[in-house]
Amino acid sequence: MPLEVWLHDNNLTTPTLLDNLTERVEKLNFSTGLNGGFRLCSFNVNMPASEAWMWLSREGKRGFHFNRITVHDGLTLVWEGRVMEIQLNIQAGQESITVKAQGYWGACRDQLYDADTHTDWTSGSGHTIDDIVKELLTEECPDINSDQSNIAAGTRDLVGIDFSAKQYPQVRINELTNLSDNDYAVWFFAVWDNRVPYLFKRSVTAIDWHIWLDSLQDLRLDQSALELRNSILPVAGGTEKTAVVDAASQVLYPVREATFTLPTGMANDPSTDAGTKEVTERGLPRQRIAFKVSGRIYRSTSNAGGRLEEIPKWHVRAGEVIRIQDLVAGTATVSLDDVRTFYIMETQYDADTDVLTIQPDRRSRRLTDLIPRAVTVER
Repeated sequence: MPLEVWLHDNNLTTPTLLDNLTERVEKLNFSTGLNGGFRLCSFNVNMPASEAWMWLSREGKRGFHFNRITVHDGLTLVWEGRVMEIQLNIQAGQESITVKAQGYWGACRDQLYDADTHTDWTSGSGHTIDDIVKELLTEECPDINSDQSNIAAGTRDLVGIDFSAKQYPQVRINELTNLSDNDYAVWFFAVWDNRVPYLFKRSVTAIDWHIWLDSLQDLRLDQSALELRNSILPVAGGTEKTAVVDAASQVLYPVREATFTLPTGMANDPSTDAGTKEVTERGLPRQRIAFKVSGRIYRSTSNAGGRLEEIPKWHVRAGEVIRIQDLVAGTATVSLDDVRTFYIMETQYDADTDVLTIQPDRRSRRLTDLIPRAVTVER
């Protein structure tokens, strides 16, 4: 297996490599997703029970919980997170452990945040999304890297938003990225390499990955109208705001309404931004089924002419754009179309089978998602 799995201690300032587990790892599986970044990783390690004992918490010893796990392809970091579950397996004389790790997005559920002891976002002015996210991370997420240079600035003043109740930063970030800006963009948050946080708007300016139908193990395009809603009523803390409609959608389809829950205290302008973003996202039938890639996948190089280069499937991440080149005829325009060009919401790679599962555009109902979004649209 070209991938390597390393075990480090839990010191994030000056980490120590404890073991290269590569030769003993089996059933390696890892995923990425939005929001989140690196999501889940699991694998088995064959070892005698006497060695497994050192991994487990016992007699006042901490074991290896919260130790750092990294997956590498040469010098390239493929996945990073911390050990959360360790299971000792003794079956038919064979002894091993199962390790389950979670990306550092999970560290946003370690400590509770409340505005009462920090910034009061209900008063003053100039409280943009990046200001709030930076404070959440700085005050209550010590395991997240302090490098905040990749947190994009918002323009809409969110003054009035009420975060006085104690809540995990992860929940608050999910609430904030459920909002929008005055350009009605879709926000995402992720923690990537070296635990660095990213706050960004969905941008589709280039095709990151190219595949052909003969690379697909399983493809079912399901354009579902079950979640189609072309009239959205934002509701902030029980207060109804102005409904937002998609007139073009209502010409084609029945009027379908939904409420959209926003944080308490949201002002009218950001509520309208969020409602407009939501109705734009849901005004048409959308592809919702994941597909599996078992063959080759290609990336454009920076060389003149944009030559395609085959890249291992485990390099694909959520937040990138993929195109099925020969599914249907289309133009060279880079845009999401729910038919052949998709924004990747989740990936899951199985090293034993060398199969990559991709969830395009919408969250899957099949991929494991142990950190659910806290704010959902009421249906």
